[in-house]
Amino acid sequence: MDLPTLSLVIPAFNEEDTIEYLIDSVRDQLDEFHEIIVVNNNSTDRTGEILARLESELPVLRVVEESRPGVVMARNAGFDVATGDIIGRLDADARAKPGWARTVREFFATAADDIGAGTGRFDQYDMPLQRVHKFFLDVGFRNTGDGPLEVPTLFGANMAVRRSTWALIRPHLLDIPGIFDDLDITLCISEACQKSVLVPGMDISASGRRMLSSVSSYKKFVEYMPATYEARGMHEEAEKSKAAVRSMRVLHLLFWVPSRAYNPVTGHYSLKQLLSKHPQRVLPYDAAR
Repeated sequence: MDLPTLSLVIPAFNEEDTIEYLIDSVRDQLDEFHEIIVVNNNSTDRTGEILARLESELPVLRVVEESRPGVVMARNAGFDVATGDIIGRLDADARAKPGWARTVREFFATAADDIGAGTGRFDQYDMPLQRVHKFFLDVGFRNTGDGPLEVPTLFGANMAVRRSTWALIRPHLLDIPGIFDDLDITLCISEACQKSVLVPGMDISASGRRMLSSVSSYKKFVEYMPATYEARGMHEEAEKSKAAVRSMRVLHLLFWVPSRAYNPVTGHYSLKQLLSKHPQRVLPYDAAR
């Protein structure tokens, strides 16, 4: 069976502490990739230096510079130059599970023509209460029908799109701040009469550091969901999504204290860790990019 070629795009902004862990997680899968494209989006830390070294070590990896700030611009810069049959995306703070690339290639080799994109499950390597997290995923991803489970939105940190589908939807994607770019892709794929589905085995470990955000910062982040629907003129869906926003904010509050008290290095909770200063994860359209 001929397998489609796979490009991997990784948007990166100030990821000196994480980017090499991601690359290390796919080192034993390099033969599966047509190319790995890392988009350096105005990083001011050592990200550029690390990427330059990795680019010299790994022929399959190349770095693209994107000066326009924001995750949408970084994503577009990588996807637009990718030449594989399938374009995968992983966040720079993610870590691919063994066999990730092969799973993506094998899935799309036999997937129906109307499946334009796929997404995978994830756990969180730096967060507590992973059994609770898995429970919510199991509920959300329960498949009671035949064939792949269609998902309401792709998970931006772990997704793959046919290059032909990307070319089809590219002119219709929003390029404005304050939206969920993965939801926007999903909506465009649906408008093109294609499906976004869950791909079994396309698994990663992601960072849950967004849960450490302040209440106000997290509120601003999750309100990108109705803003995305509104920007696409889907006013009824925007209103319905506000219930999901409220649920996400409640979950954030429930997880906030144990997440801040948890030390991912030791695997223990402590009052010192709870009261220590935690870095805020930058919002996808932060002006400092």
